[in-house]
Amino acid sequence: MKLKDVKGCIVILGAALCLALGVNHVSPSGIALFGQWDKDAGVIMAGSRSADKVRAAELNNPLKVLRLVQEGNTALVDVRRADIYDLGHIPGALSFPLHEFDTVIDRFKSRFAPDTPLLMYCSGVTCTDSHDFAARLIQMGYTGVTVYAGGFTEWEEMEFEVETSDD
Repeated sequence: MKLKDVKGCIVILGAALCLALGVNHVSPSGIALFGQWDKDAGVIMAGSRSADKVRAAELNNPLKVLRLVQEGNTALVDVRRADIYDLGHIPGALSFPLHEFDTVIDRFKSRFAPDTPLLMYCSGVTCTDSHDFAARLIQMGYTGVTVYAGGFTEWEEMEFEVETSDD
């Protein structure tokens, strides 16, 4: 292979990379290149592509979550699918699956006032459903919304009590 051919390949690869990054940047569904990727720092999620992205407060301490559950002054909202919720959830949590948001939101609004302290959770630090549900609630005027970053996976790892729908 000649040096000329190698240089040509490098130019083509460079042009392709620039084009791909350019298209990704202008695309509304482009892949975020920056974000929070450290599981110890909270939920793994890509960086916001817009400055006005709504973010709920995160609670990263399972012992604080346990205390909130025991005190009973915070509504627990499990946003995982209903069939997964049925297999096990944090005691007292109510099921409002994110993928059914449009069908469950009226029931949610009739149950919780906008100033109700809410603790949302999903599967764990690799799941962003609780953040998505929380962001929608905040946009609707809910003010006491917090996300339990460790979610149900961390709850189980801590060997805290688990409730099933059979209970």
